[in-house]
Amino acid sequence: MGKLICIGGGEIPRIKNGVLLPYETKEIDEEIVKLSDKENPKLLFIGTASKDNNEYFLAIKDIFEKLGCNVSNLDLLKENLDIKQIKADILNTDIIYVGCGNTRFMLQRWRLLGVDKLLLQAYDKGIVCSGLSAGSYCWFKYNYDLIEGLGIINAVNCVHYEEKDEIARNKFYDVIKEKKLDGIALENCTALKIVDGKINVIKSNKDRNAYKITYKDGNFIETIIE
Repeated sequence: MGKLICIGGGEIPRIKNGVLLPYETKEIDEEIVKLSDKENPKLLFIGTASKDNNEYFLAIKDIFEKLGCNVSNLDLLKENLDIKQIKADILNTDIIYVGCGNTRFMLQRWRLLGVDKLLLQAYDKGIVCSGLSAGSYCWFKYNYDLIEGLGIINAVNCVHYEEKDEIARNKFYDVIKEKKLDGIALENCTALKIVDGKINVIKSNKDRNAYKITYKDGNFIETIIE
């Protein structure tokens, strides 16, 4: 019953350095909402990776409310956290959307609070699990920097792939080789959609791609995921 959408990157409308950023993930976000099979789904935003930046949450709230969602925020950095309430929030939503930011900090915080286990329960329950950048990494076994995620997808993930320099790509290849796992590379404006084990790629820019990288007989083989 698992439903997962991992986004490789892309801007959302928000003010950054005094400039309104473009909306680059619209088609992907629409698919996230559609996957809930509800007209007005509940969406829970988890912004731990951005240190629960309120402006980021408000931008996500505006986007998904326009797509028909009832949007709430799970702040895991505030004082006097109620673990029972956190569990209720995670397991009684229709969509979970994990924001971008510091992957290592996010996962450390989740494990400290037991949120990692709750997110696995949410996935098993059929709640749509999604996210962008750090919110993509978290669902994989590893990211290209060897940070261990929740392991729902037993592969190595690299997002913003078209932006990675040779050093970053070599780190990615090294993890693939060392861990004997496939690599999944996602460019901005692409997302990996996995529903009940069936894989598709969603694009909000037709010129961007998702790739599968395998290591065989001393060579790395990179193929586009159609």
